[in-house]
Amino acid sequence: MSAPITDTEHFLELAQNYLHQNHFDEAIKICVEILKTAPQNQYAFYYMGLANFRSGKLQTAIQQVQTAIDIDAKRPEFLCDLGEILEALGSKKEAESYYRKALVVDRINTKALIKLGSILVDRNQFKSGIMALEKACELEPKNITSVMLLADAKYKIGQIIDALELYLLATSIGPLQESARNKLAAIHMTLEDWEKARTEFKKALILAPHHNGPYSNIGFVYMNYGDFVSARRFFKLSIIIRSDVGNAFCGLAELSFLENNLSASLEYSKTAIELEPNNHHFQSRRALQLLAKGNITEGWIMRDARLMLDDRIDHRQRPPRWSGSSLEGKSLLITAEEGIGDELFFAGCFNDIIAECDRCFIECDPRLVELYKRSFPTATIGATERTGSRFKPTQSYNWVPKTPPVDFSIEAGSLFQFVRSDWKKFSAKKPYLVPDKKLKASWEEYIKKIGLGLKIGFCWRSKYHDGFRKYHYAELEDWINVLSTPNCNFIALQYGEGWEKELYQLPKTIRSKITIIESVDMSNDFESICAVASSLDLIICPSSTVSWIGGGLGVPTWVAHLQPNWTTLGTNEFPSFPSMQSFPKDIFEPWSKCFDPIKTKLDNLAK
Repeated sequence: MSAPITDTEHFLELAQNYLHQNHFDEAIKICVEILKTAPQNQYAFYYMGLANFRSGKLQTAIQQVQTAIDIDAKRPEFLCDLGEILEALGSKKEAESYYRKALVVDRINTKALIKLGSILVDRNQFKSGIMALEKACELEPKNITSVMLLADAKYKIGQIIDALELYLLATSIGPLQESARNKLAAIHMTLEDWEKARTEFKKALILAPHHNGPYSNIGFVYMNYGDFVSARRFFKLSIIIRSDVGNAFCGLAELSFLENNLSASLEYSKTAIELEPNNHHFQSRRALQLLAKGNITEGWIMRDARLMLDDRIDHRQRPPRWSGSSLEGKSLLITAEEGIGDELFFAGCFNDIIAECDRCFIECDPRLVELYKRSFPTATIGATERTGSRFKPTQSYNWVPKTPPVDFSIEAGSLFQFVRSDWKKFSAKKPYLVPDKKLKASWEEYIKKIGLGLKIGFCWRSKYHDGFRKYHYAELEDWINVLSTPNCNFIALQYGEGWEKELYQLPKTIRSKITIIESVDMSNDFESICAVASSLDLIICPSSTVSWIGGGLGVPTWVAHLQPNWTTLGTNEFPSFPSMQSFPKDIFEPWSKCFDPIKTKLDNLAK
């Protein structure tokens, strides 16, 4: 005899309670009993499916939840949960269809919106995914899952400030959620707010001392502070907790690299990649270590991992990517790198590639267009059309002709794997930047009037020199011995902001030897910068945009820099830049390690 309906409801409630308590076998047994007297009870099939899903029996779970849907197709929770099971099985397209079916039945179903939004974001359909997640947040403002997923999506598309606000909201909703603290700290790192990052990572560590993530992340913060002892300690603590995760090994690789221990650096990065073979960040960092060691073949190829990072340039409607095939009778677009220094460095191989193809199109920073037109006269030069932010830049190619279409495209920073793949291809390279003749003649006259002796251009830092960058650049006081050299006149090639005030901190006797060319914008007027630089006897500078200007023009350029420096490619010079000379030092050595030999060499030159 069938049990009364009230008994069925009671047992369904009991099965549901067992599910919540993770007593899956008991829940299944009760559902089986219910089906003996109520064989079409959709909830019995549904709860049984959920119990099997949470027990890891996915195929059985799919069959049972599908049966529940066949009985009652208007239950959004059935449709949504079947989507979740299918997603766990790896069937994301099918899962998406069930999330959408759930939303047809109930368009304000928060769980379905969250699940659909997450799938779309993972597929890089950011606009639709973010719309779904924003709707979920609107419906349930304190749903930490939707807030975190929306923050992650905003981060991926470079909307960093929006992401920051959402992570802050997540930590207010769930102040004891370690993952929210970690994400908030990570975004502070992206914004280079290291103290806030350290504070949030330490909170995450207190909340989950058994998790390895906060330890390795704090290690990176200490490394940025230059506290290598503490950084190493936290990386090793992370490994003690979990030795099967790559982040701490990547940190030790970076630390060893900065300590000029390339062998250890490569061992650690190898381990990191073995543990996480699809981690493009680990690969991009190892690429620089390989190049610094002189392994150019593997290093150039692995450097392409940078193109898979979240903050990579999004190239819109570019031609198919070139992979090294013959360019005879073909056209090629060379796309620009992000930084102007990188653009100038990699331009050193443009003439090689121009000679191989029928037509060459070169994208560059608008400030370089006229310089490149002179330097590469047979190529078509176009200014970068960049939108977005530095966290997610987008480049478009409306200037590239559509008829006939360009055959291939390649990033400037990826060319070296084809045209500098062995050491023979580095030999006998000539200057490749051509200054404006009239401007050069004008500046030569100006510079002659400065006084007798050598005319030496110099800069002492990059545009950005805060945080860890400060270790790459000497203070101006470290330059005093060099700037005091008799028979030498110094011309400031410094760029960025606030540098004039720095110069005025020098003793008056030193300042009197330095010329500031106020009529030239040293950050933006590359026509005048190159004309001035090409008129000088010598340039002394750190590894920076100015060094590649000097090297590209063929002006003698002495570079004071940290070692290892991947652009030296494991040598004592700068391959392909014969006019450049290397004056290296280890990170914590005094800058006199660079400037003493520079001073000796300059004294001899100025005699």
